[in-house]
Amino acid sequence: MSSFSNILALAQPSTCNLMAIRKSIVLAKKNQANLTVLSTKKKYSPYQRFFNNTEKNDLSNEPQILELVNFAKREGISTHYKIIEARDQLTALKDQLQANEYDLVVTDHQQKESHLWPFHKTEDSNLLNASDTSVLFVGQHKWLSNGNVLAAIETEENTPVHNNFNNEIMVKTRDLAKLLTSNIHLFNCYFDSCSVAFKEMEFSQRNEEFAHHLEHLTILAKGYQLEDKCIHVEEGLADDVIPEQAHKFNANVVVIGCGEHKGWLANIKGHTIDYVLDKLDCDLLALKQSSIH
Repeated sequence: MSSFSNILALAQPSTCNLMAIRKSIVLAKKNQANLTVLSTKKKYSPYQRFFNNTEKNDLSNEPQILELVNFAKREGISTHYKIIEARDQLTALKDQLQANEYDLVVTDHQQKESHLWPFHKTEDSNLLNASDTSVLFVGQHKWLSNGNVLAAIETEENTPVHNNFNNEIMVKTRDLAKLLTSNIHLFNCYFDSCSVAFKEMEFSQRNEEFAHHLEHLTILAKGYQLEDKCIHVEEGLADDVIPEQAHKFNANVVVIGCGEHKGWLANIKGHTIDYVLDKLDCDLLALKQSSIH
């Protein structure tokens, strides 16, 4: 399971249950992986020190963190606890990623504020952009044995680079599913605004767009010995389809690719993760193309 052999768990100062650390311990134990727990201590400027006189303790949950770190060590996990003094957690994360190679960053999902503008970057998206490796956003629910891991696969493109990315998504999905003793389901969605259906159609009557996506998804699935019942193509927007499918299959984790596109296209496509995260009842693994070797 080399996909997740070196894990970095972020200790969020605003969370008391520290699910990112707890779930990282589960993955590290099952995978015999190395685990690093990172806390950020705010670095105050001389101006702030002068007027505040004393520095505020930013690590109020440190006793709980230390308890989990010691538990991980007792479980035989190679565990390291690091406290980095930095301006903010994103800066601390960048410094840590530059100093060490990690396969996975695990963090608690930060709920989006309802009043934000649609194209306002959330804390989660900023963290994802700051990371040069894949990020697992976790929530409060527990992982179920014999559950499901869903992989969202794009089939609109058919370039070698894109196909290679899809195969890397499949490898990471397979490895994660094995760790969580979960089944794999692949799904894709398309939006055909010009077609209107008044009744359920047979397979042979489905439109060309559906057939195109199903064909490409089936070819990919066969390479990983997945049965037809594990392949799903739905009409609709990814922002809606992904949470719907995750709820339908009571998923442990949804796996989605990101970082493939640059510039203005990245701003549009990358925004899906922000919308999906707040709708999901499960965790989300965002795979970065830049992290694939």
